[in-house]
Amino acid sequence: MRRRTKLIYLPALLMDMSTSSALLGMPFYASSLGASPFAIGLMASSSTLLFVIFTRVFGRLSDRIARKRVPQFACLCYMLLYLAMPLCRNLWQLSMLFPLNGLILAGFWPAFEALIGELNDGKPLAKRIRFFNLAWTCGVMVGYVSGGYVYELHYSIPFYFASLGAFISFTVISIQTRSDDKNTRSYENNHLVDSNEPSKAYRMTMLYASWVANFSSWLTLGVIKFIFPKLISQLGMSASMFGKLMLCWSGVQFIMFYMLGSTKRWHYRFSLLMLFQALGLLGFIIIWRVSSPIIWVFAFMLFGLCTGMTYFSSIYYSLHGHDDLGNKSGWHESILSSGGLFGPFIAGALANYVSDKSPYLFCSIIIAASLIVQASIIQKARQRQAMS
Repeated sequence: MRRRTKLIYLPALLMDMSTSSALLGMPFYASSLGASPFAIGLMASSSTLLFVIFTRVFGRLSDRIARKRVPQFACLCYMLLYLAMPLCRNLWQLSMLFPLNGLILAGFWPAFEALIGELNDGKPLAKRIRFFNLAWTCGVMVGYVSGGYVYELHYSIPFYFASLGAFISFTVISIQTRSDDKNTRSYENNHLVDSNEPSKAYRMTMLYASWVANFSSWLTLGVIKFIFPKLISQLGMSASMFGKLMLCWSGVQFIMFYMLGSTKRWHYRFSLLMLFQALGLLGFIIIWRVSSPIIWVFAFMLFGLCTGMTYFSSIYYSLHGHDDLGNKSGWHESILSSGGLFGPFIAGALANYVSDKSPYLFCSIIIAASLIVQASIIQKARQRQAMS
């Protein structure tokens, strides 16, 4: 049983590795079918929009039925989707199939995260989330690195690779014991045994603040992923430089995930959440004012500290001390993805009509505004507590 339980983190690695590899191959495949950049962007945006809309729907569904049924079904649908995608012979067929990627992943991630939250393996929630975060982070890094190479071997390999990853994920989830059942929720989620635990009202306040923080982080991350390469090319730098900078970001985020899962000192401390976001804000100010790749390395590392803190906080507070874990994790996924949906559109317009560096001033303003909103949420909660 213990070996089976340890395998539960494997689907997080496989699904993100498969998705990253397939998403890297899709634009090239679509281009070979005659797709314009606008058409590719429209397909990607449609997929993200479906994910934003349906994460809460499937998250709530997983609260009502046996938890693992929803991610099991999602894995099977994902497998069939990526088996069918290489069979597309024209752009119309691909444009009908690809947006389903977001719909299916909306069924997988919230329910799977709730499954991790309820896992009865004797480990505290923070450590379970640490293993989960490390797994999907490794999946993203390996998927993007390997996707380009396997696509060069044959256009269909990334898609079949994604299908295989989904099948293995389905198998791993299926062999788990019934600790995911609603009647056997983990003790930590139903009972706050530590006398130092904050009140339910304050825990909800921190949850809302962390969602706002995660929204701004993923909005600005979308700008980095999709708009920053344009700045790189316009300054005459190589694409490999962007890859190295992204490796700095993801490496620091990986380290943050490991450290946050090893200590409780940051739990429900709003000052630390604000501090790490301020570091991210500083990183964007550096990108806005400086054009040196060496200094950008430092800026990307600061941003890695920011996203590591905001993501871990959002998912931890979503899964700690709640009964509706699927609903809460659905909100978590929907909010961060909506940030990733809107950020590139706004920043792209700024880059076209204002200046090449204006998107990074915009990112600084977004994080600053987010900090003000979070501080307002916390302040209002403290005022209500003082009056009661």
